[in-house]
Amino acid sequence: MRNLKTRFHLNTLFYFTVFLAILIFVLLQPFGDPPDEVNRFKVAQFICRYGKLPTGEEFEVAIGGYGGSYAFQPILPYMIQGILMRFLSLFTTDNTALLLCARMVNAVFGVIMAVFVRRLSLLLFPDKLTGWLFSFLVMFLPQNLFLHSYVNTDSMASMAGAVILYACVSGWKSGWKWRDCITLCAGIVCCALSYYNAYGLIAAAIFFFVFSHFKRARNGRLSIDWRPLLQKGLFISLIVLLGIGWWFVRNYRIHDGDLLGLRARAENAMRTALPEYSPATRVTVAGSGVSLTDMLLHSDFLYYLWNSFVARFGPMTIPTLPFLYIWYYRIFGVGWLCSLLPAKWCACADPQKSGSRNRPAFSRVLFHLPLLLAVLIPAGLCIYYSYTSDYQPQGRYIMPMLIPFMYFTALGFHKLTALTENCLCPVFLRKFCRPVAMGAVMTFLLGALLLTLSCVVIPHYLKGANLWNSAWIAL
Repeated sequence: MRNLKTRFHLNTLFYFTVFLAILIFVLLQPFGDPPDEVNRFKVAQFICRYGKLPTGEEFEVAIGGYGGSYAFQPILPYMIQGILMRFLSLFTTDNTALLLCARMVNAVFGVIMAVFVRRLSLLLFPDKLTGWLFSFLVMFLPQNLFLHSYVNTDSMASMAGAVILYACVSGWKSGWKWRDCITLCAGIVCCALSYYNAYGLIAAAIFFFVFSHFKRARNGRLSIDWRPLLQKGLFISLIVLLGIGWWFVRNYRIHDGDLLGLRARAENAMRTALPEYSPATRVTVAGSGVSLTDMLLHSDFLYYLWNSFVARFGPMTIPTLPFLYIWYYRIFGVGWLCSLLPAKWCACADPQKSGSRNRPAFSRVLFHLPLLLAVLIPAGLCIYYSYTSDYQPQGRYIMPMLIPFMYFTALGFHKLTALTENCLCPVFLRKFCRPVAMGAVMTFLLGALLLTLSCVVIPHYLKGANLWNSAWIAL
C-alpha cells in the first residue's frame, strides 16, 4: 500500500511539472510568436465563427503570401479548439481569452501524453529507474513541451503516438485484449486526423499487431495465429475506418477526388501565392543541383534539425543554453550505441530486473523492428520533403519519432548500467551503480529543463510583449 501511495505521489508530481512547464510557454508567448500560429489559429477561428468546417478555399483561412491553407490537412485539433472557443464566445469575445482557450487544449494533450508515457514505461521497463529515465527523456525534452503550448496539430499527434505505442505494447504482452484494441483505435483515429507526418506510427502499429501473432512451431518454423489476427484486426480496421473515413470522403467530394487534399492545397497555393512564394517558381534543393549527400553532410540541415529537436523556441530563433545541446547529444549517442549491446552481455542476475525479461532473440527482433520503423519514417519524410519541396530543417517535423527514439536511448542506459553492475563494478558497489548513473542522467534532464525555462524562456518573453501582460490588460 505504501509503495502504491509513493508511486501515485511521484506520478502526480511528474504530471504537475509537465503541466507547469507547458503553462509557462502558454502564458508568456505572444500571439503569433510560435511557428505559423497565426495561420493555424485562422482555422480554429473559422470553426468558432461559422460553426462549420472550412474547405481551405476561403479567404479567412488563407496563408498570407504563401497561399494555400492548413484547412486542407486533417484538422481534428482545430475542430476541438473551435468548438470550445465557440462555447466560450457566449461569455466573452476577448481575443486573448479565445487564444488561451485554444492553447490550453494542446496543454491538456501534453498532460494526457505524459500519463500514457508513464503507463508505457511500466510495460517497457520493469526496472523502475529505467522507466523513470524513459519518462524524463520523453516529457522533459524542452521542444516536446513547447509543442504543447501553442495552436498546432503536432500536439495531438504526439499524444496519439503515446496512446498507440501503449496499446501496442500492452496488446503484445496481454494477447490483445479488447481494451487494447479499443485504445489502439482511439490512438490511430487521433493520429490520422491530426498530422500526416505522424503516419509512421500507424505503420508501426500495423507491424506490431501482425508481429505479435507470429510464433515459432516446435520444428523451428514460423507460424501465424490467424484467427485472432483476422478477428481483432478486422474489428480495429472497421472502427478506425468509421472514425477517419468521413474526412477522406469529404476530401474526395470537395476536392475532385483528392483524398488527402495535398494536390488541392498545392493548386490553391499556386493560384493565391505571391509570385516569389509560389510553389511553381520556388527553387528546391534538388532543383538547384545539390545532392542529397551534400544537403545532409555539407550544409546546416542536420545542425538545425537536431538543434530544434532538443530546444528552439519562438519562430525557431530562440535556442537554449549552448552547453545543454552538447550533453543532450552525448546522452542520445551513448544510449543508442549501448542499445546495440548483446542482451546476453547485460543479463541481470534477477530476470525480473532485465528490460528484455530474457525474451528469445527472435521475439526481441520482432518487438524492436516496428519501433525502429517509427523512428526512420518521420526522419525519412522530413529529409525527403526538405530536399524535394521546401527546405525546413525543423525538429517538429521529426517529433513523431520522439517516443521510440527515447526508448532506444533508455534501453541503452539500461544495458550499460546492467553490464557495469554485473561485470565491471566491484561487488560492494553494485547496488549503487544503477541508481547513481540513472539519477545523474535524470538530474541533468530536469536541470536542463529548469535552466531553459529560467535562463532563456522566462527572461526572453518578460522583456517584451507577452500573453500574460495582455491578459491582465484585457481584464
